[in-house]
Order: sequence, then structure tokens, then C-alpha cells
Amino acid sequence: MKDTRSNRSIFIALGLVVLFGSFSLGAQSSAKHHWNSPSEVVKKVRKTFSDLKAYKADFVIQTESNKKVVTKKGVCYYKKGGKIKYEFSDPSGDEIVSDGKTLWIFIKRLNAAGKQDLTLNKSNKSGPIFSPMTEEGLSRIFRKYHYKFESIEQPQISPKDNRQYFVLALEQREKIGGYETMTLYVDAQTSFIKKAIASDGRGKTTTVEFFGLDPNADVEDGVFNFRPDGNSKIVNNPLVSEE
Repeated sequence: MKDTRSNRSIFIALGLVVLFGSFSLGAQSSAKHHWNSPSEVVKKVRKTFSDLKAYKADFVIQTESNKKVVTKKGVCYYKKGGKIKYEFSDPSGDEIVSDGKTLWIFIKRLNAAGKQDLTLNKSNKSGPIFSPMTEEGLSRIFRKYHYKFESIEQPQISPKDNRQYFVLALEQREKIGGYETMTLYVDAQTSFIKKAIASDGRGKTTTVEFFGLDPNADVEDGVFNFRPDGNSKIVNNPLVSEE
């Protein structure tokens, strides 16, 4: 029982990464825009994500808690229909894979796989859980959080890459756990959310940053298939209870 609970806590941590990271992608556009309100920025991000068919991008995830920093990185793939895959190069061998119906979280060092049914719905009021992996889920995120510009001057020029970003501050409408606040950095030219920073109520901060987005990537459906070997420990529905 103790091992199962330990595995569940790890799966929950990685699952939150999926919830946090997967919604924050927008398609590239060459058009120039003159947004002047946070609602217009959000509208554009939702529109570009709904138009996105597939992508491939590098990612870096950094988590800071109790003065300890953990960095993970790899390549992520997306295809319309809720299909997504995070392929980790560090730690090598870890994977988060979904075909839109089932989410697998594989932790190589434990040889354990969490199998999450994405159709579980405790209240039947808000649609399938983990829907931020879809364009519908992106809409739900902005319904669940209040959002505003972080400061009056928008967009801001980043000293890191000299690009302009609209910076959105999000806060949970109801404190229901998970990430209570988020900060999104929206590229003013491409509508791509380059970076997102999220914090929970216990002082843990997670930063997800994307690089080298290819919105024209030819991503095959087979990328999103996952089959654990016969020796892997399987933990069913580690991220939510059916009760």
C-alpha cells in the first residue's frame, strides 16, 4: 500500500505538468496585431490553438520547492483530438502519452506506469477531466481563472530574446487546489505562449518553456500509442478518484 501511494504522488506531480503545460500553445502567425485588452489576447490565443492541427516542440520544465530545483526536458508532440506526448530526454526514458482517451505516465526508474481514464467525471458538470489537452480545455482554463495584464505597459520587451510579450496574470476563481496562480508570456507576433509560470498554495513553482515550435510537423498517430511491457507496475487512475 505504501509503494502504491508513493507512486500515485509521483504520477500526480507529472499529471499536473500535463495540465499546466499542454494548454499553453498557440499557432504561429505572420500578421501584426494591436491588442489593447487581456480579453483580446485570450481570444487570439484560443483561436490560434483551435486552428492548430499538430506541432512538435522542445520543452524545459523547472520545478522549485523548498529551495530545491528540479529540471526536466525533452520533446513534445501534439495532434488535434487530444493526442499528446512528452518524451523526456532528462530523465531519459520517462514519457507522458495520451491518445485522447487514455493518459499514460511512465516513470522508467520505477518501471511503473500510471493509466488514467480521461473520461472520468466526478460531477458530470465540466466535461472530461484533463481537457486542457484539447482546444475545449483551453477555453475551460480561462473560465476557471480570472485573468488580467500583469502591468499597464503591454507588450513588454524581454531582455532575454528582445521579443515582445503580452504578460497575463491568472488566479483561480475558486481555491480548489493545484495551481492557484499562473503567469503566461504570449508572443506578440506569433500568439504562442512561450513560457508559463504556475504556483500552488504550498510554495511550489513550476515553469514550462517551449522552444523551436514546428506547427507544420507531420506527426503520425502511432506516436501516441503506449504499451507497457509485462514487467511494469500499473497504477490505474492515479490522478483522480471515481468517487
